[in-house]
Amino acid sequence: MTGDVGTAGAHDDPGDRTEPPSEPRRTEPQSEPRRTAPSEPRRPALRRDAAENRARMIEAAGRAFAAQGPTAGMEDIARLAGVGPATLYRRFPTKDALVAELVEVFYDKLVTLAEEAARRPPGEGLDRFLRTVGRLIAGSRGYLPGAWGELARPAQVRHLRGITDGLLAEARRAGVVNDQVTVTDIAMVVWGIRGVVETTGAAAPDAWQRHLDLVMAGLRTPHIAFSRPPLDTGQVDRMTSEPHDSP
Repeated sequence: MTGDVGTAGAHDDPGDRTEPPSEPRRTEPQSEPRRTAPSEPRRPALRRDAAENRARMIEAAGRAFAAQGPTAGMEDIARLAGVGPATLYRRFPTKDALVAELVEVFYDKLVTLAEEAARRPPGEGLDRFLRTVGRLIAGSRGYLPGAWGELARPAQVRHLRGITDGLLAEARRAGVVNDQVTVTDIAMVVWGIRGVVETTGAAAPDAWQRHLDLVMAGLRTPHIAFSRPPLDTGQVDRMTSEPHDSP
């Protein structure tokens, strides 16, 4: 086709012979892929729809578990999500699979909260992180398993621990946390928040905030006579990944 265009130009007036170089610019083949570009976003749009559907099911599961506890049924969750049970089961074949997804999303939120807290002014990050984590745990009551760490990706756990360690180091430098406090102590603070949330339940859903006030006041104490050494990270990993017998 380009050869035909060049031939036609050769038979025109000599003054027009300068036009052929510009012709490819007007009709260059590179313009063809642009015609297909509008169709390419359709694939991400389908993925986006699927992601929105998945997010709706996960959010509905969180609400169902918070209201009914672990007895919440898959049919209830599908109804809250506005999808058919078959759609829910295609995405999550069992309730355990759905809970595992909830815990993974929960850990992603923890990491996001830690990253946001790390951008706070010096000395404020750790306190901000623990208070936002408390709100997240309170909103997740009813579905977090006893050993939630076993359902999180190892990379999530490592990343969260690294950010938390940085928040603690900064709090120490700012003089708002005792130098003896370790990152595993912070892990136990989070466990304590969760214990208060699970114990008080709907009867006193905000009681964990006063508990955290007391804990933070203790962490600021300049001289702490600890009765036991801190846990090491290996112990924490075992505690958060191995099932425990009910008391």
